Amino acid sequence: MALGIILLFLVMWIPDLPGMLKRKQWPELAAFAALWAAGLTLALLLNYGVPVNAVTKALRAVFEPIGRGYIQLPAD
Repeated sequence: MALGIILLFLVMWIPDLPGMLKRKQWPELAAFAALWAAGLTLALLLNYGVPVNAVTKALRAVFEPIGRGYIQLPAD
């Protein structure tokens, strides 16, 4: 199962990597790699049954305020 997760995550690079390298988008590549690595790590931890509640709470603490700042509720 872990190999399948890793292969699926590697497939995520196929559409984006050539273009980013060709256009020399190094900051975007670094950001993509960091988010990719975090996602892969969380997926593998979940696969092995490691509780990730603290990680989930930390991610929500960071991203929920950002989301609230950008997402507006529709007017009634």
